[in-house]
Amino acid sequence: MGVSDELERLVTLSRRHIEQVCADETQIPEFIELCREKFDEHLVDYEENLDEDDVEAQHHWQEAVAWRETAAILTTMVSRTAAHRRSA
Repeated sequence: MGVSDELERLVTLSRRHIEQVCADETQIPEFIELCREKFDEHLVDYEENLDEDDVEAQHHWQEAVAWRETAAILTTMVSRTAAHRRSA
């Protein structure tokens, strides 16, 4: 599996998770926290592998970025929903 294939898998996985989570708004804050935890875990793994295994380090970097972006998307969605409710 090449880098672009792996990124596509991560993006697709993120989209699927977002769609599942957004079906029940009460789970969104918990999922955002999970995304942030996964980001932190993969960032640590990235740093640990940076000097030893470039391929493994790159894998963890891609995972970290995917989790970070998912958290950012969900946070933006929650903020927009809250703003929309306040204006209604």
